[in-house]
Amino acid sequence: MRQSGMTTRPDYEALFRASPYPYMLTDLELTIISANDAYCRVTGRSEAELRGRYVFDAFPENPDDPGSTNVAAVRASMLRALASGMPDTCAFLRYSVPAPGGGFEERFWSTVHTPVKDGAGRVAFLAQNSIDVTELYRYDRQSRVASVAPQAGSGSGDGHFNQAQMHQAMNRILMVERSHLRDLFNQAPGFIAVLAGERHVFEMVNEAYYQLVGHRELVGKPAWEALPDIRGQGFEELLDQVYRSGQPFVGRGLCVTVQRSAGGPLVQRHIDLLYQPLFDKEGRTSGIFVQGHDVSDAHAAQLASADSAERLSEGMNAARMVVWDWRIDTGEMVFSENAELVLGKREPDIDSLTASIHPDDARRLLEARVRAIASGGGYQETVRFRRPDDGRMLWLDIRGKVRCDAGGTPFAVRGVTLDITERMRAEEDLRDAHRRKDEFLAMLSHELRNPLAPISSAAQLLKHVRLDEARLRETTDIIIRQTAHITGLVDDLIDVSRVTRGLISTDRQPHDMKRMIGDAVEQVRPLIDARRHRLAVLLPPEAAYVMGDHKRLVQVLTNLLNNAAKYTPDGGNIVLTLALDGDSVVLAVRDDGIGMGLELLPRVFDLFTQGERSADRAQGGLGVGLAVVRSLVELHGGQVSAASEGPGKGSVLTVRLPLLAGAGQPAGPAGERPALPQGPLRVLVVDDNPDAALMLSMLLEASGYEVLTENSSHAGLASAARHAPDVCILDIGLPGMNGYQLARAIRAVDAAQGATLIAVTGYGQEQDRRLALDAGFDHHLVKPVDAGALAALLAARAARAAP
Repeated sequence: MRQSGMTTRPDYEALFRASPYPYMLTDLELTIISANDAYCRVTGRSEAELRGRYVFDAFPENPDDPGSTNVAAVRASMLRALASGMPDTCAFLRYSVPAPGGGFEERFWSTVHTPVKDGAGRVAFLAQNSIDVTELYRYDRQSRVASVAPQAGSGSGDGHFNQAQMHQAMNRILMVERSHLRDLFNQAPGFIAVLAGERHVFEMVNEAYYQLVGHRELVGKPAWEALPDIRGQGFEELLDQVYRSGQPFVGRGLCVTVQRSAGGPLVQRHIDLLYQPLFDKEGRTSGIFVQGHDVSDAHAAQLASADSAERLSEGMNAARMVVWDWRIDTGEMVFSENAELVLGKREPDIDSLTASIHPDDARRLLEARVRAIASGGGYQETVRFRRPDDGRMLWLDIRGKVRCDAGGTPFAVRGVTLDITERMRAEEDLRDAHRRKDEFLAMLSHELRNPLAPISSAAQLLKHVRLDEARLRETTDIIIRQTAHITGLVDDLIDVSRVTRGLISTDRQPHDMKRMIGDAVEQVRPLIDARRHRLAVLLPPEAAYVMGDHKRLVQVLTNLLNNAAKYTPDGGNIVLTLALDGDSVVLAVRDDGIGMGLELLPRVFDLFTQGERSADRAQGGLGVGLAVVRSLVELHGGQVSAASEGPGKGSVLTVRLPLLAGAGQPAGPAGERPALPQGPLRVLVVDDNPDAALMLSMLLEASGYEVLTENSSHAGLASAARHAPDVCILDIGLPGMNGYQLARAIRAVDAAQGATLIAVTGYGQEQDRRLALDAGFDHHLVKPVDAGALAALLAARAARAAP
């Protein structure tokens, strides 16, 4: 020691050299600065050999056995110490050193690298303390594992190793091992806890356990004092049972609800759990080892997977789809679970499946499959399939994709089978609808051309030939009759549109079917007589009342009788039968006409459906009558059906309606209003079509009315104000001011306050009638105007005007 005044400073270099512990000092580049005597003795080197050399040049890697010189571990430890400014320990490592006679001498070391800082606190040097622990260990070269030697530490202190150094090295190794075990315990992916005694006091808890239950004070506390939020969930009983019985408990997917923070929300988790009893030296249970995994994510994924599988199954069932695999070598078939639902049976092999396929389709399917296997591709075929369980014929869309092994050899086919029966039927129905539409358009063209031909001829005759009175009357009768026929066709189309779309309203009253049959027979009698048919009506003695609309039920009966008359050759027989069947009234119309084939029966009541049309059956109509029958009958809560023994054997059309029980005799319809004397009326006709206005004026003048004619709405309004007409017949489609606007304007004219306004239009829907009434019209007529209906309206107005 040196003394300077009152200050005594130690000689650190002397201490460094005198220390019995091996030390080496390097700079920041790992170049050796110095090594004390203990370090030189233990490594078998002199300080002169080491000073100034790079550490790993002085102690190089053994080229014959690189694993014996653990250069990487030592370098990493030294660099960590320099970077962190903290000591870094290699508690045990294998590092051979050069031997004096050449070669390398195997050694085991316990090493600490300590950074040495200058006065400014910066790392200036690195000190290495290396204790040779070779005598403590025995190395098995075959397994490359070092283990503690049986006689470790029994040598004297005179050699390279002494008891103090051994004690320090062993403590260092034990501390590192304990730290390592603690790190492993905390870093374990599953949660771990050690509970002691009957009260299950926490002794050890790892980080994963804290993540499960929340960071709270656990160690040293009984389980249910530390975890009060878990009480009452069944885990107390499980722990007590394991502790008493000494038998472990294993649970999977257990639900636990925890409160991870004070006052926080309750969180539900799912865990896999092991309670393993721990035993003391006497074999008595001393505690419980708790280990498990938080499987909440896996549980949620499992639920999602199950839900997805359920949705997939439901989707496959809804889509009528089966997934399958076929082994080419064995012919074995494996189907999805819904095979029996879709196909009626789960066939074990492809031959059994093929037996249910139509032979023609089976051959085509086989050829497609062979081609796909040869090319390693796929195939798709549509086949007819007979269900083995109920014999129903299905249409199947079969698609397969060949699977090949690593060598490219086909070994299986995976595919799907779709039940497309409904789609095939829908496509067939669509094709049938298109066909019937085309047939209807052809029929409509024919039906319109038939009356237009005589109308055109009559018009030409009136234009070019001067006719006598008789010929003129005959010609005009032809025009009137054929125009009425065209009007009837248009009315039929409008009526079927309204009826089939449910746009009609019904005035339901109790009615006797016998009386309605009489009304219908009266309407259809001209056609029956013209075709020389014999009609028989068979009625029961009892009253047969129904709740319905008189007009529409008579329409049902006339359509049925008209259909029988049209499709029965001249001179045929028609029988209309009324009968009571329980709570139903049954109407049947039987004929001995052309009959129907099986393909027509299911759709005879469909719109635009007709039997075979022949050139001589000009009364065939448009094929809408029976569609109207079905719609009207269903509107009254009834059903319709058709039967025939085949073409040429006649038909039976049956209507079944609910019987109105206990109904009294209904009041008869109001009698026709007696004819009243016709008074002089002034009628204003407004139509922008001069020809239409002129012809209507001529008709009215011929009936004795005073007629004013205008071709524009403004002229019509002026005429109404000037002449005060009794009746105004107005076209709706007037330019500028339409008929609705003109009607409102006339209603505002004082001179025409009491006039009757009649709308004349080509639009005959219910909403058109409502628009006309809302605009102030009294009546609504559809073009071409029915002369009889117009005459009745004018007669009623004339009667009101008579004194």
